[in-house]
Amino acid sequence: MAENIFCLDIHEDKITAVSVDNSSGVSIVKGYGTLNLGETPFPETLEQIKKQCGFAEGQCRITLGAELFSYRNLSLPFTDKNKIGQILPLELEDLSPIKIDSLAIDFLISKINPDGVDILAAMIDKAVLSDCLSSLHQSGIDPETIGISGVDQALIVTGEENVDFALIDIDVNWATVIIVIGGKITLIRSISTPPEIYAEDAEIRSRDFAVSIRQTLLVSGDFDINLKHHKVYISGAVAPYEGLAKILSTTLEGTPVKVFQQSSQPLLKIDSETAFPYLPEQMDRALSVALRGSGKYNGFNFRKGAFKKRKTVAEYRTWALKFAVPSAVLLLVAFTYWGYSYSKLRSLQDDLNAQITQVFKETLPEVTRIVNPVQQLAVKNKEILNTYKPGGLSGAELTVVELLAEVSTRIPPNYTVKVVRLVADMDVIRLKAVTGDFNTVDNVQKELEKSPYFKEVSISSANQSPKGDEVSFELKIQRTL
Repeated sequence: MAENIFCLDIHEDKITAVSVDNSSGVSIVKGYGTLNLGETPFPETLEQIKKQCGFAEGQCRITLGAELFSYRNLSLPFTDKNKIGQILPLELEDLSPIKIDSLAIDFLISKINPDGVDILAAMIDKAVLSDCLSSLHQSGIDPETIGISGVDQALIVTGEENVDFALIDIDVNWATVIIVIGGKITLIRSISTPPEIYAEDAEIRSRDFAVSIRQTLLVSGDFDINLKHHKVYISGAVAPYEGLAKILSTTLEGTPVKVFQQSSQPLLKIDSETAFPYLPEQMDRALSVALRGSGKYNGFNFRKGAFKKRKTVAEYRTWALKFAVPSAVLLLVAFTYWGYSYSKLRSLQDDLNAQITQVFKETLPEVTRIVNPVQQLAVKNKEILNTYKPGGLSGAELTVVELLAEVSTRIPPNYTVKVVRLVADMDVIRLKAVTGDFNTVDNVQKELEKSPYFKEVSISSANQSPKGDEVSFELKIQRTL
């Protein structure tokens, strides 16, 4: 949670602000204020309320009155939020009295069904939102989020009470009804309640108001007054309605009705040094927004799309400084690893070059000037290949090296045979070699006869050494012409 949070609750007729310090384990309300709208230009009103709250800098959140929005409940055949966001304007187009392109839209999933979801969509005129943000920016206020008044109170009650309930947030000229079923907000309705439409008698006024609430709850289809586990919470300006909790409970067939006061919750303190007394019925809406955690938010947020907050130069600078040191360390490690790898590869390359040079010297000892041993060996090998090409009637040509390769291929690897000499002409190849026994000589003869290049293979001689440990033999190979 941010250390200093400045929250504004803006309605058609008034604006309320609360400044909260969360630097310690307890949230401390450092400043608050409320002003009527319309008496001075909106930017001036913002400056006045900032002064009342003593706000200079910090995170800012705002909520706009529920009476400024319109709402629709829809069912859609899929659950992916991105798809819902894409298709929602098309679904709402036929239900909206004005062009859907002129509205900013957000939604909450109120229920997940086997075949899709139920959603609660909220819409506000983009011009209203744009004018509000423009005035806020003139006053140096750049809100992180833009929500709907009363929703944060409902979410706080949801976290504390595992029940289905309706929250009735009351003010002088309006009241907001928020229904929560299964931990999800399923309905929001704003009721106009100007004092002149009700009787002067406080008790009669409370009864009339209770009837309006009953009608709203019954029409919703979500809140069943006959289910005893349903509850009703009332907050805000309850004072004008004498005995409202009792009268409302009676009107709702005995449904429990409690007064919810945000400022009376634990881990919250009102700074005693503030200049004005804290008025819960006016300040608690903004206070509930300030007490919202910094994690995932389950309410509405219209600070997106065209109204998404842009990062300031200072924020980019902070971000850059935050990642500069880790990035520098990462680059240093990368360069160190690259240098080590290069050094290791260079050492390996030098070893391979030394081995190639050694092979070259052993193969061509007569060559003393070594420039590029690989290329020089390739040239020498080509010369050897071209040394002998006897040809034949088939037109095929086998060099001496190729003849050796054919002989080597035909002799099985498990035969110990050492070729001592190979002499070839156009018709005959004479091969002299040494092996371990006479059986191997016979087997070598038979294997070579299988070659398509050799017409006939005969043993010219085969003699055992005086020690009896090896047999030297000579083969006469008639080439296939």
